[in-house]
Amino acid sequence: YNGNIKELLLKLEYPLEKIAVLVNGELIKKEDWEKYYLKDEDYVEIVSLVGGG
Repeated sequence: YNGNIKELLLKLEYPLEKIAVLVNGELIKKEDWEKYYLKDEDYVEIVSLVGGG
């Protein structure tokens, strides 16, 4: 994918407020999503955050 994390998430229609993103095993802070541009060989994990009680 040729773009930043936020663009990818919007394209895939993920709910931005309820997920975490790891790139190559490293957690990327939400405030950095627009600054972090993905490379072809990056491994992206998108994790849904679920509350419990």
